[in-house]
Amino acid sequence: MSAFAEAERWLFTFSDPRRGVGWNPAARGGLEANVRRTRILLDTLGASDRTMTCVLVAGTKGKGSTAAMIAALLSASGVRAGLATKPHLQTYRERIRVDGGAISEAAFAARVAALRARIGVPVPLPRDVGLPTTFELTTALAVAHFAAEGCTVAVLEVGLGGRYDATNACDPHVSVVTSISHDHTAELGTSLRAIAREKAGVMRPGRVVVIAPQPAAARATLLGEAARTGAVVRQVRPLSARDADRTGLRLRGAHQRANAAAALAACTELAEHGVAFERLRVAGALAPLRWPGRFEIIAGTPPIVLDVAHNDGSALALAAALRGEFPRRRVHLVLGIMRDKDARAVLRPLLPLAARIEVTRPRGPRGLDAAELARGIRGRPVRVHEDVAHALAAARTGAGDRDVICVTGSVALVGEARDLLRLPVLERLW
Repeated sequence: MSAFAEAERWLFTFSDPRRGVGWNPAARGGLEANVRRTRILLDTLGASDRTMTCVLVAGTKGKGSTAAMIAALLSASGVRAGLATKPHLQTYRERIRVDGGAISEAAFAARVAALRARIGVPVPLPRDVGLPTTFELTTALAVAHFAAEGCTVAVLEVGLGGRYDATNACDPHVSVVTSISHDHTAELGTSLRAIAREKAGVMRPGRVVVIAPQPAAARATLLGEAARTGAVVRQVRPLSARDADRTGLRLRGAHQRANAAAALAACTELAEHGVAFERLRVAGALAPLRWPGRFEIIAGTPPIVLDVAHNDGSALALAAALRGEFPRRRVHLVLGIMRDKDARAVLRPLLPLAARIEVTRPRGPRGLDAAELARGIRGRPVRVHEDVAHALAAARTGAGDRDVICVTGSVALVGEARDLLRLPVLERLW
């Protein structure tokens, strides 16, 4: 086993195989303990987050895109920025980047070895909070890597919610809340107001929170929470097409113009904290940025769209992008969804576009059974496949030259599709 594989194996011993890296059966204290455990880990590793300017990016959809844009904009001004996002498509290394470059296998193994040496076995945490999760350890690992690499800014994508997310152990100089929709309802609540209250946990008294365009209920809740917290609100509107062109934005979909507006606002506010962001260098700054699996178009006959949409908001954005990019074309869906997601909410905006649907089960124990998913589809031809390879092959066989194939429903599914299409890991985002 390679040093990287062993490091990854050790990290995953702190996760729940059925629920994912944000859960550990040996953790204690509920969601409330996530932040406490992570703060202890950060302090054990030298509290290097306190030596950097931190940005937390919360929300339901667009978090990763916005975080990546912030880092890319800072890079254009010569600012060395660390970027921590989740989840990953093809390799765990994608979660930790410096100036757009993924952490190497050697560096990952070395950072994990240092982490293990510092925290010891067992992990030195109070008994009432139990053991950390893989995500908590990864957050501490990422921050330590950023500091070691000389980063002055750490851009952290929030995982679940905001208030109790591991990343909230860091003290953000600027917070961002991207578009809110329904996801993780078992933990965050079923209403947009309840979800928005949890996301608002990344706000800080006297510091700026950038709020992207929101549904009315979410917006009202965020503004109320900002007033209660004492945060300074900066609301943004989507960039105009002209302004988006000026930045060089190439990520497709109208929703990315809202994400770009939030990223620009966050960088502008960071300048107030001494970050050397230069607005004059914005022109063309986003042109090199790539963000795989987010309306990623693979050229061919027919073309293939890879999109990780897995909730109501992201499915709506995907449907709008498909209509805009491929008007009047028949869409062949390759669909796979996780058990803990609302399959009906994902299907609702996509079904009217679908000429045929090839359903399968994403890899891992959380994948929804394909036959069960197929039973919920009405009014469109649907076929069940044992894996993504067969589903994608069926879509390519059945689609005409003027059609388009769209692989969507989960991050895991899109990651598998990228492997099958022999698309390499994107080692650099820009």
